[in-house]
Amino acid sequence: SPEVLNKTKSDILTLLRTINRENANIEGLINKLETSDFFYAPASTKYHNCFTGGLADHSLNVYYNLKSMVKSKGFEGQIPEESIIICSILHDFSKINFYEKSIRNKKVYTPQGSKHDNLGTYDWVSEECYSVKPEAERFSYGNHEETSEFMTRSFIPLTLEESIAILNHHGGMGYDSSKTGFSNLYNKYPLACLLHLADMMSTYVDESY
Repeated sequence: SPEVLNKTKSDILTLLRTINRENANIEGLINKLETSDFFYAPASTKYHNCFTGGLADHSLNVYYNLKSMVKSKGFEGQIPEESIIICSILHDFSKINFYEKSIRNKKVYTPQGSKHDNLGTYDWVSEECYSVKPEAERFSYGNHEETSEFMTRSFIPLTLEESIAILNHHGGMGYDSSKTGFSNLYNKYPLACLLHLADMMSTYVDESY
């Protein structure tokens, strides 16, 4: 609903405006988000949060899960609130202007269906969905994680641990992600490990489809 979308947007902007880092362009970042589809885009085409506002909702879910894990695992003195906000809210930055609305045909099985296959009688029904824009129409710097990290540091100078966390938040699960070195990285940089876990918890538990 518009009320939920506006509440999510307000919560995210409030968090971002608490960042007080030298040479950070927070208002420029906020303008970028507000002039893109960040607050209205889905988080995926058909998996988690594949609805209007799903990307912003997912980012906020990751923030709350990451903040909770940092506290419960005793890392509050090591991982600052700014790092939690930056890495959670912006880990999927590259998904802005990435999806577009489209139409797909779906088989709907009913006893009155006009067509038949081995599962029964059905009709084709058109429904709205999201698809990925053609590559030429979206910004790309590298893979999803690399592009998100680049876009984030275009507005906020990142610490080494923040950069590593965003660059490795898929833990090798993305089709184009790096597939090696996670044991060493996650051992050395707790933020990277916890961001990955917060992302997985949000995706597969809180936003289970």
